[in-house]
Amino acid sequence: MVFIIKIIFVLFLIIAETQSFACDSTVLALLTGNDINSSTVSKFLSVSDKLVAEGDMLNSYNIAAAKKQHAIIMRDWLGLISELGSTPMVSDAHKKEFRELLSDVAKGLGIVRKQLEKEIYLNIHEIIEVCVTKITILATLVRDNTKVYNFLQFELSVYAPGVYLDKHDEFLTESFLKDIETTVGNLEKTYSQKAKESSKDFLNSVENHRKIIDEVKNNKISWEKATLSYNDLKNSFVALKQQLLSDGYFEDSGEAK
Repeated sequence: MVFIIKIIFVLFLIIAETQSFACDSTVLALLTGNDINSSTVSKFLSVSDKLVAEGDMLNSYNIAAAKKQHAIIMRDWLGLISELGSTPMVSDAHKKEFRELLSDVAKGLGIVRKQLEKEIYLNIHEIIEVCVTKITILATLVRDNTKVYNFLQFELSVYAPGVYLDKHDEFLTESFLKDIETTVGNLEKTYSQKAKESSKDFLNSVENHRKIIDEVKNNKISWEKATLSYNDLKNSFVALKQQLLSDGYFEDSGEAK
C-alpha cells in the first residue's frame, strides 16, 4: 500500500511540474473594489489566497504545512457560510446559486481534508483549483459582473475534469469538453486580436486532447498520455487567461460589451 501511495504521489509531482500555474487569485483581486461589498469580496480573496498557498505547499511536498493551512481555510470558510449563507449579498435571481456555490466549496474543502488524511494526492491540486474558481464566481455574483462570470464558467469547465484524475472513465468523458467551441466562440467576441490567437491555440490543444482520448479508448496508448495532454490543454488555457489579464479584460465591470 505504501509503495502504491508513493507511485501515485510521483505521478502527482509529474503532473504538477508539467503544468503552468493555474491556481491563482489574480482575477478575484481585481474584483475587490472599494464600496459596500468590498469587505465580502476581500474575505473571499483571503480564503482564495490561502488555498493558493496550500497548493504551493503541496507542490513542494510540504504536507504538514498544507494540513495546518487547510484547517485554517476550513475554519474561515465555515465562518463565511455562517455569515453569508442566510443573507446573501446578491440579487434575488442569484441567491440560490450563491448558496449552492458556498456549499460546493465547503464540500470540495472537505474532500481535500479527507485526502490529506489518507495521503491521496493525485487530484488534490485540481480540487483546490476548482474551489478557487468557484470562490471567484461568488465574487462576480456579489459584483453582478456578468462578463467575468461568463469567463469563469468557461474556466470551471476546463478545470473541473481534473477532479476525476483518479477515475479513468469519468476523466476521459469530462475532459472531452463537449461543445466547448460554442462557449469559446461567444467569449471571443470581446477579445483582443492577441487573445483570439491564444484562444485558437487553446482550441487546438482541445482537439489534440480529444485525439489522445480516442487513442486511449482504443487501447493504442496508455491512460497517462491523456493526463499529460490534459495538462497541455490547461497550459493553453492559462496562456489565454494571462493574455486577457495583460489586456485588462477583467478590469471592466458589468455586462459584456
